[in-house]
Amino acid sequence: MKILLINPYPADLPPLSPWPHLGLTLLAARARECGHEVRVVDYAFSPKAPPVDVWLSDFSPHLCGLTLYTAQMKHARKTIREIRGLTSAPIVLGGPHATLYAESLALENFGDWIFRGECDRKFGEEISRISRETEARIVSADPPDLSETPIPDFESAFGSERMRTYPVQLSRGCPFACNFCSVKFLSTRTVRYRDLRLCLDEISQAARTRANLREIRIVDDCPTYDLDRFKEFLRRYRDRKIGLPLHIDNLRADRIDGDMLDLLKSIGVDHVCVGVESGNRNVFDAIHKGESLDEIIEAARLIKSKGLRLYTCFIIGLPEATAAAERDSIRLARSLKPDWIYWNLFQPHKGTAARTWFEDHGRVFLEEDISSLMGLSLVAAEAPCDTPEFPAGERVRLHLAAALETGAYWLNPFYLPRYLGLIASRRLWLSFFAGFPAAVRINFKMLIHKIRSGRAARHRARSRAKGG
Repeated sequence: MKILLINPYPADLPPLSPWPHLGLTLLAARARECGHEVRVVDYAFSPKAPPVDVWLSDFSPHLCGLTLYTAQMKHARKTIREIRGLTSAPIVLGGPHATLYAESLALENFGDWIFRGECDRKFGEEISRISRETEARIVSADPPDLSETPIPDFESAFGSERMRTYPVQLSRGCPFACNFCSVKFLSTRTVRYRDLRLCLDEISQAARTRANLREIRIVDDCPTYDLDRFKEFLRRYRDRKIGLPLHIDNLRADRIDGDMLDLLKSIGVDHVCVGVESGNRNVFDAIHKGESLDEIIEAARLIKSKGLRLYTCFIIGLPEATAAAERDSIRLARSLKPDWIYWNLFQPHKGTAARTWFEDHGRVFLEEDISSLMGLSLVAAEAPCDTPEFPAGERVRLHLAAALETGAYWLNPFYLPRYLGLIASRRLWLSFFAGFPAAVRINFKMLIHKIRSGRAARHRARSRAKGG
């Protein structure tokens, strides 16, 4: 059977992902083990890849699968309609949006089979039974045993030879109960581990065979939950002399210590990103993150004392938040003096306690096609929810003010006319002038860092080409 797996994404937007979709390449590996021929096209990685109609014509798949994200559903619906008009092949839907909204998608009757949960094993088991249906069929997948998880089949993905970042999962799941997070629906609160030796073998193989790689990225839900195990991974990574730096997604402050930071620095990690979420103690306590603001402040101090770059992540508009409370987040961000700050606008994910809070205390009026993250060029999202005390317009204004007052944007002269228009329309001149020195500091340090890391990457590439 020929299987086409797609991550829909608009062709007129810049690439969103530095690697082909990990979940789809895991499905491809499983399907290949079952004897099927698979092609993966991730338009978030390669927006200029051949369009869907070309794949349908040239590859003639017997089955089409799509991974769905709430922020890209408008384009996903367009893609599904296009596939329906060009082929009689059954359509399989999966991914975060399909997991959270399976019933509503079934009512729309866009897909024939809808997989809910981690379906990298279940998909392989069901392939031979998938067919066109008069009513969509919902299939729930139990969390797979990670010891049976294959190595992702990136070779099946269009453009994978251009990968500069290789993603690796050491584990799945997160046991913490942050009330805004939907991980319990997507990969459960039970932490499951892969064998570290197999993970390191996968990394070593990728480093040997992919000449364009510049880093390895750990993409676990909570990579440092078992801190001793994570430090053992770092030691083994260092001892293997793989020759590529690590990048690790957001870390919890209560799972950081000096020993781990020393190990990170020894293997080429240049920054650590800490999820802060809110600088207001009432809002912070209300999200039940399971750590304290004092622990976050101490972790930030420790990271900087070790000579590592500090990145932080905040969320504007959480439950209990007000415009006054967000000023505490801005003050904390300024006092920490991080090297970069991610400012997100809260998203009310279905099934979360935070979503229920807004249904009880305010309004939820946007879900699809809304991005939470402030763009590097001050591209702000619409507010998907609000309360009488903190209306939508004020949430968007505070989102912009936070980025301006902390200098978290690119000082790009080509963006200046739009910056000035935004600042004038939102009456944020004081925020702009207050944060401009921070923007200069952040951008200058980022420029120096890019120059140095570029030189280091070229040196590593030459060393790898010479065999070490």
